[in-house]
Amino acid sequence: MENLTVSKLCVKLNTLHYIRDQLDELETSIKQSWVATKTMDHQIYGGFTEESTSSEFVDELFTVFDDIRTNAIEASDVILDFIGSRAIFWDTRHTFLFSLYRGGVKSARLDTFLPELDGVLDRICGLIIDELRDQVVLSVCKASMVGYSWVMLDGGPSRAFSHTEVELMHEDLNMLKDLFEANGQGIPHEVVNKEAKEAEEILELYSMKAEAIIDKLINSSKQLSQLNDCKKPGNRCANDADTLLRVLCHMKDEYASEFLRVRYQLRKSSDYEEANGHGKEPTSKSPLLTDISKGNSSSGWTETGQRSFRIMKKKFHEAASEFRQSAW
Repeated sequence: MENLTVSKLCVKLNTLHYIRDQLDELETSIKQSWVATKTMDHQIYGGFTEESTSSEFVDELFTVFDDIRTNAIEASDVILDFIGSRAIFWDTRHTFLFSLYRGGVKSARLDTFLPELDGVLDRICGLIIDELRDQVVLSVCKASMVGYSWVMLDGGPSRAFSHTEVELMHEDLNMLKDLFEANGQGIPHEVVNKEAKEAEEILELYSMKAEAIIDKLINSSKQLSQLNDCKKPGNRCANDADTLLRVLCHMKDEYASEFLRVRYQLRKSSDYEEANGHGKEPTSKSPLLTDISKGNSSSGWTETGQRSFRIMKKKFHEAASEFRQSAW
């Protein structure tokens, strides 16, 4: 990773852009010289010269130029896709991914991370040429929004969110968006909003009651075959089963915890055990949870949904094991 630092990647992008610019200038110069040469030959020899060999040579040279240009563009696209991931998921992983909201939203807000991210953006803007600045900053913006969603859905057992904390999380997300908009000097407002859409939708789920999330989860299990877009790599839908289940796993909610215990035999959070009298069953239980615990078919849980979520359960157990081994 030493050769793939953000600074070196910026230099590589600048170099590739310079190559493309120089290639365009060279191609234009050759075309102009070629036209001038043909005009002179026509005036001297009266148009009776053989031009086929020379024309083939020039065409072949331009084909090489096109190949170089295509390779430079493809390499630039790869670097642009990677540079944001490098900045967020590697360089700032400790202060952002590993620390944000760990142990509680109020004690680990986003504002403690923003100065470091602001410093990363300053270094990028100081290195990258103006023509590429917005593209590189947008790459960091995309990775930041993905990272924020990751914290909310895959943050591990040290993250749990309550309804009262959603407003604070909205404030944090708005701060992150404002950083990239830079008072109108950065990425356009509509572009930032587009990149933040997924995070906004996930926050809306956390503002809902657990019973409503469970209903959506059961309904989504019946429509797994219809969620083709959500199955594509890199895609996530706020209402797909995978997202809804992860939201329930990170909710500070009695019914969410009880549902996960009944349906997936997941151990209840110690927070809820203390709230309910050191592991005692809650005195009241929703009709939905009662139906599920009895295996009542009225819960509408299809066999396809059960099979899918058994796979999810296995993945969650594997993830939990990894967290414990790495002292998450």
